[in-house]
Amino acid sequence: MLTLFDVQLNFPDTVERMDEAAAQLQLSHDQRRMFQRFFGFESFRCEPKRALAPFLHDAAGKILERNEAHAARLTHVVHCHTLPTTSLMRSDMQSVLQPFSSRGLEVFSLTMNHCASGLTVLDVLGQLLEDGDVALVLIGERAFHRVVRVIENATIMGEAACALLVGHGSGPYDVVGSSVHHDGRFALITGRPGDAVGDEFSNRYLDFACEAIHRALSRFGIGLGELRCVMPHNVNIPSWLQIAQQIGLDADRILLSTIAAYGHCFGADPFINLMQARSEGRVGTSDLVLLFSIGLGATASSALVKVN
Repeated sequence: MLTLFDVQLNFPDTVERMDEAAAQLQLSHDQRRMFQRFFGFESFRCEPKRALAPFLHDAAGKILERNEAHAARLTHVVHCHTLPTTSLMRSDMQSVLQPFSSRGLEVFSLTMNHCASGLTVLDVLGQLLEDGDVALVLIGERAFHRVVRVIENATIMGEAACALLVGHGSGPYDVVGSSVHHDGRFALITGRPGDAVGDEFSNRYLDFACEAIHRALSRFGIGLGELRCVMPHNVNIPSWLQIAQQIGLDADRILLSTIAAYGHCFGADPFINLMQARSEGRVGTSDLVLLFSIGLGATASSALVKVN
């Protein structure tokens, strides 16, 4: 069984209010009202002109420093990101993984599941890591352009740097199981306005999410009643309220409070929500929680986590 030894979250210092974001992203008055009043966004942490590598390396440094025993056994480093590339092609400048590869560690990126990649990697590492191995997972990227930040009629991106330490052993969170569900009909979604495939996926989104949750719970051999809470991706509040209604889950068992404060932070959302729930005392020892995310493409990834 894979264990999540520790989680480190870093956010940009700059707090961008919804009105500021609307002006920066050239949203119309009606779009701003929709994102704020209907979808629930109030502020974001975003510094798109700052470099990505130092942002992630700071989170990595903090988690490794306070986990010296695990750091000494580090064998793999993975960068999970939504965009196909996060740096200039054929350039090592500001490379996220280069400092780790230069130490002789096994490094790779995981991106093709897009925003679900941060959960998909748990399934990958559960099969890859041997006893004694420890992996550092880095999740995050910069929302440097409107095309990256805005998914029309759905969400607005913020930024977060997330670092995870995982391996086999004892720790605060056991990854009991993982599930990955694809729908290849939507493999070529661009996320840009006027994308016909994207429009079709929007119409299918709720059913896809509900189907993925049911598949995951069936795979894990549990029912909804055994879950303490769902840690979602922060696309928007109404979509999750509809999902909750459709699958028969009380809405107060979905952690939605971070949507207003941070927006949709690519693949980091489920871990942001897990840490928020733990800090608020909403989850405790022996609770089962479901981490869930959907990435364009379309992929739904889940991880069933037991809190120790």
